[in-house]
Amino acid sequence: MTIGRSKSILLAAVVLGAVLYYQLVPTVERVPPVEQEPSFGDNFYDVAIQDELVWIVGYYGTILRSRDRGLSWELQASDTREALFRVSFIDSNEGWISGSYGTILHSRDSGKTWQVQATPLEEHLFGLHFIDARRGWAVGSRGTVLVTEDGGSTWIDRSIGEDVILNDVRFLDAKEGWAVGEFGRIYRTVDGGHNWTRQNSPTEVPLVSGESRNLFRLLLTDDGMGWAFGLDGVILATENGQSWTLSNADSAADGDASRYHLFSASAVNGHKWAVGERGTVWVAAATGEWHPADLKAPPVSLNGIAFGRDGLGLIVGNRGMILRSSDAGKHWHHIGTAPRHSGKGVSPDDDASGRMDR
Repeated sequence: MTIGRSKSILLAAVVLGAVLYYQLVPTVERVPPVEQEPSFGDNFYDVAIQDELVWIVGYYGTILRSRDRGLSWELQASDTREALFRVSFIDSNEGWISGSYGTILHSRDSGKTWQVQATPLEEHLFGLHFIDARRGWAVGSRGTVLVTEDGGSTWIDRSIGEDVILNDVRFLDAKEGWAVGEFGRIYRTVDGGHNWTRQNSPTEVPLVSGESRNLFRLLLTDDGMGWAFGLDGVILATENGQSWTLSNADSAADGDASRYHLFSASAVNGHKWAVGERGTVWVAAATGEWHPADLKAPPVSLNGIAFGRDGLGLIVGNRGMILRSSDAGKHWHHIGTAPRHSGKGVSPDDDASGRMDR
């Protein structure tokens, strides 16, 4: 991989969460970070919820933490200026964050403090998933797969050996998992990520085709059902993890400008949600078809969505966008950011609300 492509991959992640622009910047080099403070107005890339606690991660080392279910926020010290793409908490205390240039952070105190964990590669880590306090996986650029079985004290390189960007990884248990990424690729493992098999994907295209059919996010349920989300609103579905089909075949049609890229997904109360480009929010009932949700979100990239207990939901995106629901997505309210006293804080903005009719 050339330096130009590696850097432009990072720029794509900063703008859209590792999405589109890695062919637009021909020659660049890594430069020292410009000194600035992480901001509530930065691009946010992911969100996680555990009980009353919520965490958001984003551009330039930004970490936000809420102790009141997303109503107010504190800016946390991350001790890094790398872009942070994913956050994964297994309970209210212990969590991890992955980011650019091999960055992985770990917290044991609900995200109050973070420590850097050593990784064997400096690839950008776009996907992260833990199933318990010891076993986790991170995936990223140039086919990177990192595996830990000791909570991240050591990360082992189990990369797939192909020059392909992996954007997400999810496991059902300690053995079986999937990774998705560039060119519509889907990989499956049955031995905890030590070995990966390339699966047949309805959207896969060869590198030489010049097409972009990237898959960005996976959603798995306990009953073995799964979905993959990507460019042009593509949604793939599987009932057993062994074969994948187009869940919305018309979304892949060329020239369909109404189908925007999907970057993240979550589920609550039998409903599946997906968010993406230009304020796109899609929803589907357990056995129903996907359709646009009745929500007038601002036309910015929505990069992350998560649901917790009691119907709490958060959507995050570019330019400090935070949308909050307390009723499993029936209603959403924009959480506007604003300075508060000598520090920074946020307050709900009730003027930017919308109802979800399902």
